[in-house]
Amino acid sequence: MPRSVFVHETIDIVGQGQYAYMEHVRGEPTNRMPGMTTLQGSFFVLGFGGGRWPQVVNIWDCGADGWEGWRRNLDRLNLKRRSAFYGDWWDEASRWRTGGYDRVCAGVPGSPTTEEIAERGIMGSLFVNEVFTVRPGTQVEFLAEVVDCRVPVFADHGVVATGLWEVTTNSTEVVMVWATTVDDWVGMRRSMDSARGLDDGDPDDRLLDCRVLIDSYVTAGDTRLMTPLPGTIYGPAGWEEADLEDWLEGAAPEK
Repeated sequence: MPRSVFVHETIDIVGQGQYAYMEHVRGEPTNRMPGMTTLQGSFFVLGFGGGRWPQVVNIWDCGADGWEGWRRNLDRLNLKRRSAFYGDWWDEASRWRTGGYDRVCAGVPGSPTTEEIAERGIMGSLFVNEVFTVRPGTQVEFLAEVVDCRVPVFADHGVVATGLWEVTTNSTEVVMVWATTVDDWVGMRRSMDSARGLDDGDPDDRLLDCRVLIDSYVTAGDTRLMTPLPGTIYGPAGWEEADLEDWLEGAAPEK
């Protein structure tokens, strides 16, 4: 089987344009073109969760033929772009974004493909985006240990891997994406702290082994929480209903 290849985009967003931009990304023309990239997921970086904002993360699947699919898309955006691929969609997208940063990523054994995510019914209402720097040359070795150690332990806490990727454009970065919920993620974080003797929740000592794994390979990195665009392969069916008045009930009256 060809190796799975993905493009992980971090997009800088103008103001509160994340919602409109994510919907616009859903309509990217290549989603309808045979042999071109398809949108696996679009997310906005959740305020209060850690990380720079306003930003959107897009994940593009290069297709079942891996590097060959990436080649076709690279060719599309090279000399052909000016004549055939620079149109209204790009002009409209510029209303909500100012730039971005792409990582060309490739899967390792144990990282699910888009098809496997659908078959397994993996869904999330909160996603965890980890971009870590590891010791040079240890990307694949580290991810193999993640598959053995972190993946089963995290899954027991309702945190399921959707992408475990080597960044192919350098020798030090990995990307790991996890589907979960707010309650499950916070519960696992609290369980970790309890195993360290820092909280009074339900401890899971296996999470300490996961932390040791990170400490033995990772030299820098960033973990961000992301809100998924509804209707994607692993996103929720729709936005949750909420009413500001519900949040204000019981609040102290203004003086």
